[in-house]
Amino acid sequence: MPSLGGYALAEQMRFPLGAAVVLFTSQVSFAQTPACEQTAFAATVSEASAALSAMNDENKKAFQAKLLALKAREGWTDADYPAKATPFVKDETIAAFDEGNKVLLGKVPQLGGGADFALAGAAGDMPDKRCAMLTDLRGLMAKVVDNTKAKWTHMLAKLDAALEAPRPVKAAGQ
Repeated sequence: MPSLGGYALAEQMRFPLGAAVVLFTSQVSFAQTPACEQTAFAATVSEASAALSAMNDENKKAFQAKLLALKAREGWTDADYPAKATPFVKDETIAAFDEGNKVLLGKVPQLGGGADFALAGAAGDMPDKRCAMLTDLRGLMAKVVDNTKAKWTHMLAKLDAALEAPRPVKAAGQ
């Protein structure tokens, strides 16, 4: 079956999420409060990545099964399949979800206003800034997960609607 890219967001985000870990492990010093230490940043990104991977794995199976059921029901040939299936993986709503996630992930390097906490040392307000950055990171990662969930909900709903739609009746001799 031809591959229909565009819905494996975890694969697309592997680099940006990894970059977020590198960003925070290089900026956050080792002399920190336990709640906002370096490992908390890495854990936040790892948890989001794991949630996205699990969500994508689960939904990809359901999506592929429904898409194959629609292919069989509609009698699409293998040659027709990519063109007929594309509207279910690419539309304005899906593009908006993808762009939204791209924008959210683009905000990660700007967290903390570019402060270099490793150089700043243990200045009085640095732990508070680290904790604020961690809170912001958690919020961004939660939004990415929520956007991805909404994207899957949209794509699966489109397939459900197509599968539930009555098939046109062909006249005899056609």
